[in-house]
Amino acid sequence: MTAATDGSASSVVRCAEWLHKVVPCWLDADASVHLEDALRELEIWLSCVSAYATKGGHLPVKAALRVQLVTLDSWNTTALSGWPSERQDLKVQLRWLVTQLYLCSHCVFAESAVREAHLSHHLDDAEKCILMCLKTSKDLLRTRRTDAADKVLAWAACVVKACGGTPGATVRKFSVEVHFAQLRAAWEAGGYDRACVMAAKLADEARLSPAYTEALFELIYSIGVKSLQVDHFDADPCGGHVRSASETEGVELPPRASARRISDEQAALQTLLLLSLRLQESIKVRTVKQRTFFGMTQLQYAYSLLLCGKYDDAADAATASHAILRTVEPIVVRFKAEVHRHATNEVLPLFGALCGDATVDVGDLCAMASLAMEKIPSLQETLFSELHRRVAASAIAVDQFRLLCVLIRHSSEWSVAELLRRLSKGDLPPPTFHRFLFCCLWQLSAKTVEEQPRNLSVATRWCCLDAAQRLFRNVASEEELQSVLLDMAQLAVELHVDGREATKELEQTLRLCQQVKAIVPALEAPLLQAQSQVAFLLGKSEQGMERVKALLTCTSEETAVRTCSELVTFLLRSSLLPLAGAVAELCVVAFHQHQSPLCIIEFAKVFAMGCLVEESEQIRAEVGGILEAHVCPVLQHVTLTLPDARWWSRFLWYAAEALLDSDPGRAVRLLHAGVELQADRSDACETEMPAAASVGFVCERLCLLLDTEFDTFAAGQAALSTAELQRHSDSLASLLSSCIDEKDSADGCFTPPQRITLFLARLEVKLRDVLARDVSVPIDMEALGLAELPSMTGIGSVDLEQVATVCHHVALRLSPPGSYSLCDAALTIMLAAAQLKLSSGVVSTPALGSLFATIYSAFRIARNADGRLLVCEVLITALPFLTANGASRHSASSHLHDHYGRSSSLKGDLGLCETVVEFFAVEAWNESVQCNILQRRALVERWRAITAALTSVLSDTNASKAAIADLAAQMPLL
Repeated sequence: MTAATDGSASSVVRCAEWLHKVVPCWLDADASVHLEDALRELEIWLSCVSAYATKGGHLPVKAALRVQLVTLDSWNTTALSGWPSERQDLKVQLRWLVTQLYLCSHCVFAESAVREAHLSHHLDDAEKCILMCLKTSKDLLRTRRTDAADKVLAWAACVVKACGGTPGATVRKFSVEVHFAQLRAAWEAGGYDRACVMAAKLADEARLSPAYTEALFELIYSIGVKSLQVDHFDADPCGGHVRSASETEGVELPPRASARRISDEQAALQTLLLLSLRLQESIKVRTVKQRTFFGMTQLQYAYSLLLCGKYDDAADAATASHAILRTVEPIVVRFKAEVHRHATNEVLPLFGALCGDATVDVGDLCAMASLAMEKIPSLQETLFSELHRRVAASAIAVDQFRLLCVLIRHSSEWSVAELLRRLSKGDLPPPTFHRFLFCCLWQLSAKTVEEQPRNLSVATRWCCLDAAQRLFRNVASEEELQSVLLDMAQLAVELHVDGREATKELEQTLRLCQQVKAIVPALEAPLLQAQSQVAFLLGKSEQGMERVKALLTCTSEETAVRTCSELVTFLLRSSLLPLAGAVAELCVVAFHQHQSPLCIIEFAKVFAMGCLVEESEQIRAEVGGILEAHVCPVLQHVTLTLPDARWWSRFLWYAAEALLDSDPGRAVRLLHAGVELQADRSDACETEMPAAASVGFVCERLCLLLDTEFDTFAAGQAALSTAELQRHSDSLASLLSSCIDEKDSADGCFTPPQRITLFLARLEVKLRDVLARDVSVPIDMEALGLAELPSMTGIGSVDLEQVATVCHHVALRLSPPGSYSLCDAALTIMLAAAQLKLSSGVVSTPALGSLFATIYSAFRIARNADGRLLVCEVLITALPFLTANGASRHSASSHLHDHYGRSSSLKGDLGLCETVVEFFAVEAWNESVQCNILQRRALVERWRAITAALTSVLSDTNASKAAIADLAAQMPLL
């Protein structure tokens, strides 16, 4: 603190002089004043003067007179008009400092004896001190400096006390004024209990003066007005104001206000109002003004009770107020009180009275109707009907909009249905409000509002969205409309999932979605997903799959994976497994390159289950391709649990068996993948099933795999590599050996067909090795083991024919003479097949046809005349079966022609049969001619004997038979 502001008497004088100098400048609006510097300087001088006052000193007479003079002059300056609005805080601080200076000059801060001695002889100055304190405290209260106001009023009380012994009414008057000011300050500072005590004391003092009594009434009333203001509690004032339409929660406490503080303030206010009412009753009010004021006080009391939740007392007080005032305000308060205590019989008459009063604004009626409909839902239709009659009589267009807002705010099932009915009927407000209605309808469709569930059915929420996009689409952006469509689709799906009839909603939503030309990027994934869901539920699978394909191509892969996962889950929950499988199929193809194996496996599971429930008996060829290309490679690199591995093995086997006829090569690859999965977990399988059952099951799968592989090899399209084939052959051999060692063959583990399958698999390995090695290396026919094949137990003619065909094809790919031995072996095996058929007896027409086909195949395999002779000899053995009846000949020839792709016409069955025999007869004759040229008479005789046997079954009209007979007669033996 500087010497100028050290809290001494001289510093007080200097402060007064300084004020006297600067105050005129502060008043002048044209003068430049730096407010922050000025306020800071004032604070310094206030500290200085406060320090002097704390010491309890008093100024010398001359200094006191000088301070009194300049401070009065400064005070009067503050009372002048023209202070700039931005300097009002500066003015308040200035008055506070001026008041302290003036009080210092009159010994107010001195000892009590000095103070009383001085002030008792300067009553006019004492009055000035008191007036300054009262006005300064009012300014300080207005700027929320309640502590400073209390301090100033305490100084005023000291002045009054110092003058207490002086006769006259002036001092007593000022005493009451100070008490009034202290009461107001205490209330403003939140000292409600202290304010009530002071009010009670004032009531006792004011009884002697009607003017003071009335002033107390007005003070209490003004406190009530301020405490019940809308901006104070976010609630209605009661001073004759009815709430507007924007203030629909008039009796609700603000959510962020201090409930305890509000309760304390209202309790104190009720105490003050009761005090005022008792005083007014005690003086027996008579004039109209007094009765009106009494009724207004009762109205304040009723409204304060209403805010505190004392609805019964509030209703009684409002009734009493209305009996006096006969205005609408008490009815409003009573109406709200009756609403809160659910007095149904009272609410309707009161609301009818309010609607019948033309002075009540429609907006206020809408606010009250909203409150009543919220608190008493059973009255919603009656209240709305009453309100509608009032609105119908109004010529203001906004009132119709307010009526709709009541329905929107209530948002019950009935109110929203009524809102939609009115909007659909054409009761639309002016275009200014269309955007608002669009947003409200959209918001009504939300499941929750402010984290609370909305009690609207799914169908009603969908109708809100439908009305929004249908009636107000011109005020919405394209993105908003698409968002509305997304919500509509989701609600329509939800409606269907809940088990309700939703066909109309689904079809309408899908129709609207089809009208969208370009989806905004932010809504692409969810909208396409929702559209596909709607299409699938309507049974429009093609449209749904189109949306899924668009989803896979138009969005990022991460988004597509997440969205498709949700879609597949939805379809599974909706029991649409075939569709779920179809979607999963697309996902497997789309994601197999960049997504994790586990992700692909999850989609593949659903894809596989979809295949299992398809209506068609045969699995589509595309399924096998996807399994082979995308699923099987993933299964090889993923660690599966035992149940999953077993499940996948069986599914792959199932798919393979379905493809055996249409695509045997792919079937082999699927069988191979299933066997590999099973083999990887053979140890675990043995712990869960008996050994014999486990081995038998695996043997069965291996045999099917190897048999099919041999078929594809025979067709020239081997599906397995030599290493894979060798591995599976070794596995089958190992299993068969284990069965023999454990003597489980009696249980069916080791059967002749399985042994034959093993032989054929090993033969394929050896033949493929033959094809792969150098052609100069001779074939080890003994290693092939073909000689022992016809004598194997359980061997069938089909197996022999297939082996013969395979050997012949391999021989054709080799260079002679290395291929001769293999070709001869093929012929031997094919003839063995024919002999096997002959030995089993040709008892049926199909069997005869099969026999003829086998003989013909042997004839084609034969590489020289010797081989062809052997074939013809077997043919001669079969002729008795052929000549048994014409039907047999017809069947045989038909079978033969079908087998080798020639004409299968059955028009001339006898002619076809003769053609078959004729072919062999001509070939035999040609062979005899060749042998005759070579002068090999023994062979000539044998071929001619065969020719004679064959031509004997031909008809006499056969041209070849006649030609052979003529040639035989003309051609001598050489």
